[in-house]
Amino acid sequence: MTPPPTPSRLRRLRRLAARAARLALGAAVALLLGAYIASRCIQLPEALLQPPDTTLTLEDRSGREFAVVASRRAREAEAVTLAEMGRWLPQVTVGLEDRNFWTHNGVDAWALGGALRRNLCAWRVISGGSTIAQQLIKNTRPRTGWRWYDKGYEALAALQLTRTWPKERILEEYLNRIDYGNRRVGPRAAARAYFGKEPADLTVAEAVFLAGLPQSPTRFNPWSRPGNAAVRYRRSLAVLGQRGVLDAATLAALGGEAPALVRRRLPNGAPHFVDAVVARWPQLRGRVRTTIDLPLQKTVAALVSDHVRRLGGLGVGQAAVVVIDNRDGAVLAMVGSGDYAGPDGEINGALLPRSGGSVLKPFLYVEAIERKLLTAASVLPDTPDAIRAEYVDYDPQNFDERYLGPVRVREALASSLNVPAVYTLSRVGARAFFGRLQEWGFRFPRGLHEYGAGLILGNAEPRLVDLAAAFAGIASGGRVPGWRLLEAEPELGRVVATPEATAIVADILCDDDARRRAFGRGSPLATPVRVPCKTGTSSAFRDAWTVGSTAQHTVAVWAGNFDGRPMDGTASIVAAAPLWRAVVDELLETDTGVPSLAEGAGLVAREVCRLTGRRPTAESPGVVAEWFLPGTEPAETAAAWLGTRAGRMVITLPHEYEAWCAGSQNHLGAVVEPADGLAIRRPSAGAVYVLDPALPRSQQMVPLEAAVPPGVVPEWTVNGRPVAAQPGGACLWPMEPGECVAVVMAADQSAEVHFRVR
Repeated sequence: MTPPPTPSRLRRLRRLAARAARLALGAAVALLLGAYIASRCIQLPEALLQPPDTTLTLEDRSGREFAVVASRRAREAEAVTLAEMGRWLPQVTVGLEDRNFWTHNGVDAWALGGALRRNLCAWRVISGGSTIAQQLIKNTRPRTGWRWYDKGYEALAALQLTRTWPKERILEEYLNRIDYGNRRVGPRAAARAYFGKEPADLTVAEAVFLAGLPQSPTRFNPWSRPGNAAVRYRRSLAVLGQRGVLDAATLAALGGEAPALVRRRLPNGAPHFVDAVVARWPQLRGRVRTTIDLPLQKTVAALVSDHVRRLGGLGVGQAAVVVIDNRDGAVLAMVGSGDYAGPDGEINGALLPRSGGSVLKPFLYVEAIERKLLTAASVLPDTPDAIRAEYVDYDPQNFDERYLGPVRVREALASSLNVPAVYTLSRVGARAFFGRLQEWGFRFPRGLHEYGAGLILGNAEPRLVDLAAAFAGIASGGRVPGWRLLEAEPELGRVVATPEATAIVADILCDDDARRRAFGRGSPLATPVRVPCKTGTSSAFRDAWTVGSTAQHTVAVWAGNFDGRPMDGTASIVAAAPLWRAVVDELLETDTGVPSLAEGAGLVAREVCRLTGRRPTAESPGVVAEWFLPGTEPAETAAAWLGTRAGRMVITLPHEYEAWCAGSQNHLGAVVEPADGLAIRRPSAGAVYVLDPALPRSQQMVPLEAAVPPGVVPEWTVNGRPVAAQPGGACLWPMEPGECVAVVMAADQSAEVHFRVR
């Protein structure tokens, strides 16, 4: 039996106990003081000071949501205020995660003690005791693994955060940053994904269900593991009942059955448009108002899908449509393929450079008319040899392989004749015109040196969206709006041509009678109101285009195959024009055509001879009204071309039509005016020819032609050496580099011309 301690021993024990208590108290005070100082100095996580991660939500021009674009972390995330979260979700979240949230200073000592006791009893970590502030610090701090001092940092940072931010903000930030499963971050994404509603509209049961998910978003995934989610819901109800957050009546009313779920799929009503926005602004986040008109977008998408399905048998595998507002360039609809989910459907035909066929011709004629090189009544040669003096190695043909001889600019453009276009390009200048196209907003993947004179016939590859914006400039008096995707984008409209020149070209492109030779009457281009429009078909029927403008909108259509495979001989009037017309008809429900021209608005109206484009005479085969820039009205009469012999009208054309008049396509029965003397037609004085190193020399020749009296055979020399005529009478000189002199002799007359080969 141990003897009782002596009084002296008791005194020593009391002194030791008092000393230990003082040391413990001092250590506690020092620890608390150190924690206080540390919490004052500690830095909060950098990510916490940044706004919560937000995905991109796109709205149409009227505020209708049509797409949500995932970020790297979240499939959907959009921060909302605490008030927008409604009554129940914040309340039950606090009840489950941090019941003393509103009273502690960021660290809950009672919760930590309880967690420690539970962990010791279980001999493993089953509870952390972290407050919402601590969890917020943890969620915004990058961690590669658990470290012993992480818990201490989180506690100190939570103390600092609670002093810095009000509790409402801490709770709001916490809720907006937690993952509710399936990469839905924040209350709004979760409420919309699982219940199809806004968080403010959640019922008590729905809020309890959501509040239990962040503990383990994978294990409690409502879509893949609904049983686990239901168990978690019932457990959450029990905890909320024990803690007095929900009263017995509410618990009884809720029962134990989890609320019914929905599975809301994220919208993407304009996938090609969305891709274009993301490609242009990859860092864009939050709610963004775009230019899209969602009802129109859906209508156009359905029309494209139906069109491709109907024309699939004709080799038309894809189609694309862009609709632009003429006033500000807003892209109202963009459909890049027939089926976004189909093979190659993600390729956006609206942004793909493709061979343009004839769609650039209107811009060429605007330039020629504006510079007063031509008028709408000017006669252009549509003959096989009309451009050989300028482009010796280029031999374009019309779509139907026929040549019409003399044609007015109005017919040449409306019927999309190729030779007159190249002839006009030679007068405007290819380099100057290529620069002007870029002013119109075209961006080509290659330079002029790779396109050559074929620039105007399809060698150049415009993009559909650029074509739509540029053509809107023709319908808007020469002001190109520049296309926009977002409402907040600045308008980049610029004037590139005069209203008068563009008005004349637009008038030509409204003229169904002028295009009848190429398209007949009543084609899809023959709209019930004035709608200027232009088609284009590239070589081998690889690309088909149609573009045109109402008073408010421009519609551009491309059809073809993304891999460049030719369509089955399907031209634009079949491959693209019907789809264009279907979209235009939809727009004309509320839109109108472009206004008719009126004299006095910078234009002059005159009657001209239908054949010659000159002032009419009694012999004119027809008279038509035409529009002119002031000072460009024709002064000559048609008498120089029209006459009467033996009671029959005779059409006499200039010498450049000699070969055409002698051929089988002379539908006019025209003759060539007799030559007054000897004159060299080709080569022209000062002409420059360029040897192509890729072609054999035997294939590079200069044609020698002269106007001679009837029945006389000319004799040619170049640099003093005779040039023999070929079988059939043609005279071709094999090109040699250097300065050259060609001399022709006939009927005791001679003429010479100087030219150069390099």
